[in-house]
Amino acid sequence: MAAFVLVHGGGQGGWVWRQVSRLLTARGHEVYAPTLSGFAERRHLDGPNLTFQTFIDDVANVILLENLRDVVLVGHSMGGVVIPRVAEAVPDRIRRVVWTTAVVTKDGQSLIDAVPQSPAIKRAVTLGPNGIAKLDQEALLDANIQDGTPEQREFVRARHRAYPPQALFEPGRLSAFLALGLPTGYVTATRDLTIEPHIAQHFVELLPGCLKAEIEAGHQCMNTRPADLCGILELMAV
Repeated sequence: MAAFVLVHGGGQGGWVWRQVSRLLTARGHEVYAPTLSGFAERRHLDGPNLTFQTFIDDVANVILLENLRDVVLVGHSMGGVVIPRVAEAVPDRIRRVVWTTAVVTKDGQSLIDAVPQSPAIKRAVTLGPNGIAKLDQEALLDANIQDGTPEQREFVRARHRAYPPQALFEPGRLSAFLALGLPTGYVTATRDLTIEPHIAQHFVELLPGCLKAEIEAGHQCMNTRPADLCGILELMAV
C-alpha cells in the first residue's frame, strides 16, 4: 500500500480529488489532498503575504506532520509547478513524483511561459497586465471537462474560483529536482484541450526515465475517469 499526496491545479482545491481519494482509500491506500492557501475553502488566506513558497509549505507540512514515507506525490495542471519543489523539501519521503496532465517548468520558466494557450483556453481566459485572469466560466468548462457529464460539469462549475496570480508567474525550477534522482511519472490525457497531448509529450521529454501512461479523457480526468486514473496511479506507485 502507498501514501498518496494529491495536489490540485489552478482555481481548484482538494475537492477536485474527491472521487479518486475515495477509490484509493477503499483499496487500502493512505490519501491526502490538501487545499493550497488562497484556494477554495482556504481563499480567506489570500493576501500580500501569500507567496509560492506557501504552496510548497502547505504540502510539505502535510507530509512531515502526518509522518508520511514512500509518498507518491501527484500534481494536476498548475500543481505540476508545485510538486518538484515539494520533493526538494522532503526528498527522503518521496517514492515517485507524478505529473497528471500537469505543467513541467524548466528553470526560470513560469506556467504561462511553459504552456502555449490552446484554442480552447484562448476562448476561456483573458490575462490582464496585472496577471489577473478574466474567465468565461462556461468556455473554461468546455476546455477542461468537455467530456464530462452534466453532473460532472456542475460539480466543477460550482467550486471553481479565481486564484492567486503568483501561481501563474512564479519562476519554475527543475534541475535541482532532477539532481535528486527521484522516480517520475507523467499521465497524458489524450483528449485534453488545455494541456494538449503534443505539449504533454514535450513535458515528458524534460523528465529523463519518466514512467509514461495515457488516459482517454480530457483535462479533468480525475472527475470524468476517476476509476481509470486510480488504476494508473496505483501502477505508478509500484
